[in-house]
Amino acid sequence: MLAHGADPDAVSEDDYRLVMVAFSDGLIGNRGVLNTMGSLTTGIFNYIRSSNAKAYSLQDIIGSAYDYIYPPLTDEQKKNAANERLLSFISMMPGANENLKL
Repeated sequence: MLAHGADPDAVSEDDYRLVMVAFSDGLIGNRGVLNTMGSLTTGIFNYIRSSNAKAYSLQDIIGSAYDYIYPPLTDEQKKNAANERLLSFISMMPGANENLKL
């Protein structure tokens, strides 16, 4: 990486992208703080909510920042995740490993 005062045109696109991500995460987004405080707030809200109320999720608490921290899955990733969950569920059955061809 180039030191401060270097020619900005000499910075590669990859290095520039990494600097922008670091800037967004550290100075603008404060990703770690947002994630930690959101999780703590979610836990507290779920603790004090009434028993028949809907449980809060991290997405409810931090709103649009949730998509920044946890990017939405593509359709292919959703399909693969569903298949993995189904396979995990089926493999919990006693004797499943002998009957499944993995």
